[in-house]
Amino acid sequence: MVITTDVLYLNNIKIATPAENGLSIGRYKTWSENSGRTESGKAIGTIKYLKYKFEVKWDRLTASQIKKIDDIVSDTSKPFVSVKFRNIDGNMKEITCYFGDSVMPVYRYENGKAVVDGYTLSTIEQ
Repeated sequence: MVITTDVLYLNNIKIATPAENGLSIGRYKTWSENSGRTESGKAIGTIKYLKYKFEVKWDRLTASQIKKIDDIVSDTSKPFVSVKFRNIDGNMKEITCYFGDSVMPVYRYENGKAVVDGYTLSTIEQ
């Protein structure tokens, strides 16, 4: 078995490979305004579109690796970012996303710089 490390790009920049079991890919439905339940409880409506949402977690990262990611996902002048990822079928897919909060648990400091273990990030398709 060969572990694939070519998994995730932000604005066409390859970033650190997520932790093993560290990438959750969700598909979320947005329903039409006429969706809901009838008086008998039957669900009705139509799906307007499907959007991707990711939860990404990394193992130990250096300060420079975190900065590389954070400079892209926290750029207030460019809130929407090209995200290219390896889908579950193995093919690369590119979408435009925005990012939620990121969490950077500091494992320790080496030479005055943080080593982060368990950095997490959420992203949602535009």
